[in-house]
Amino acid sequence: MGILDWILVAIRWVHALAAVAWVGGSMFYALVLRPVWRRSNPGQEVSRAVGTEFRSVVTSAMAVLLISGTVLTVSRLTSKGATLPYVAVLVVKILLAVYMFYTVWVWHRPSKASDPDVAEGRWRRARRRLAGTNAVLITGVVVFGLADVLDALFERGLAR
Repeated sequence: MGILDWILVAIRWVHALAAVAWVGGSMFYALVLRPVWRRSNPGQEVSRAVGTEFRSVVTSAMAVLLISGTVLTVSRLTSKGATLPYVAVLVVKILLAVYMFYTVWVWHRPSKASDPDVAEGRWRRARRRLAGTNAVLITGVVVFGLADVLDALFERGLAR
């Protein structure tokens, strides 16, 4: 293995760590922290502090994923292992990742004013379902799975 191969391994490792931090942190929030908060009601200040800290993790992960993902995409698409099925799955993975980035960046921004007294309409319910924490988590798990599919397709493409 040459130095470029080692650099790509390091980039893949950093890419995977960023994905684990985001998706794993989201799983912890959804499966552990949120249920505990519902039972214990920690208060607005604690909730806001945890949200701020996790947002910084997600923002950092997004930056790392964008940079490393671009490098890895160019590397793989310029290789002979990039078959048509590989490209098709990669496009789906990228579209889902863009959806996650957009959702977090636009819909999950901290709001300055809370409106708990506003009646929830159809649009707000639909938005909560499509852009809520659970939707982002499920999409992240799917993107994680697609990474394994891409590896298998790439290896198959190289074997030809």
